[in-house]
Amino acid sequence: MLRNHKSHAAAARVEVRATLHDVAARARVSIATVSRALNGLPVSPDYRRRVHKAAAELGYVANEAARALRRERSHTMGLLFFDLRTTLGLELLDSLGESIEDAGYSLLISTARGDARRFELLMHRFLERRVDALFCVHARGDSETLARYQAVGIPVITLIAGAGAFDELPRVGPSIAQASDSLAQHLAEHGHQHVALVRQKVERGLVTTIGRALEARGVRVDEIATSDVGGMSEVLDSLLARGTLRTRPTRPTRPTTVIAPTVHAHALLGACEAARIGVPDELSIVSFGRPGADAHLEQSARAISCLTIDPHRVGRAAGGAMLGWLSGARPADRLLIECGSFVARATTGQAMTEND
Repeated sequence: MLRNHKSHAAAARVEVRATLHDVAARARVSIATVSRALNGLPVSPDYRRRVHKAAAELGYVANEAARALRRERSHTMGLLFFDLRTTLGLELLDSLGESIEDAGYSLLISTARGDARRFELLMHRFLERRVDALFCVHARGDSETLARYQAVGIPVITLIAGAGAFDELPRVGPSIAQASDSLAQHLAEHGHQHVALVRQKVERGLVTTIGRALEARGVRVDEIATSDVGGMSEVLDSLLARGTLRTRPTRPTRPTTVIAPTVHAHALLGACEAARIGVPDELSIVSFGRPGADAHLEQSARAISCLTIDPHRVGRAAGGAMLGWLSGARPADRLLIECGSFVARATTGQAMTEND
């Protein structure tokens, strides 16, 4: 009985008071080695395995977080970017922070700058700081730290995309499917049968969605990567090379509309003016990008038809989903938020036909 009593007492001591010293003693390494291993710094594979095994057995990190949750919430949430330079970054940060601040939470932000090892390290540091919840943007990899969040009941939501171990987590992502269909319908109704899509690497997903919507309406789509051309004057030249814009075949052999990111769409409009190509009489132009990118031109003759993407909707939805989870309602595994809208303006018109 005495042995059992001591065993229970020891278990209680481990649960409540596990420290770096305890982990070091269990792993038979120095405290410095424990600190390095748990913070993702270089140690030998054998030491790393022993330290993580000892920490898991003692519940070193997990119980620190669990005690914080039992006492009171820290009223902080973490937002971890795999790479902040990706699409939707700053706008997502702004709206997400606003949505949780109204509920009394503060947002702690960090970025792994495209480094998977750093991403894991930062997850560990957020756990040490006892965040109440964590958002991971473009998370990927087989995270060991993620299991510790799950063990202590700290909710983790992925934003935009998640792969590897993160694929099983609830995800909130943007959709422009409805806006893309509105754009495709508008062009098809105006007789456009052939469209060019100008894309950048970071806009690949957006272009894919727009392209699928156009093809579903029977519109032929050509993609032009910005790396393939020097500028919008070159894009215009490539269109002219396929058959002059002033020819009027029944089914055009060249695109009658160009869809491009906002800055490129405005550059193309300038190139058309310089070449005396009529917009939209001879070529229609549509831009896609953030709302307000060309707000100063919305009421002018240079106002471009546009598909706008508002990532603030994704941030607000993610914040609401996390607050609901902290109140006991786990969100759906996949939550797609429509964040696009299409507005037809002065740069889209009827496609030319042989009778024009």
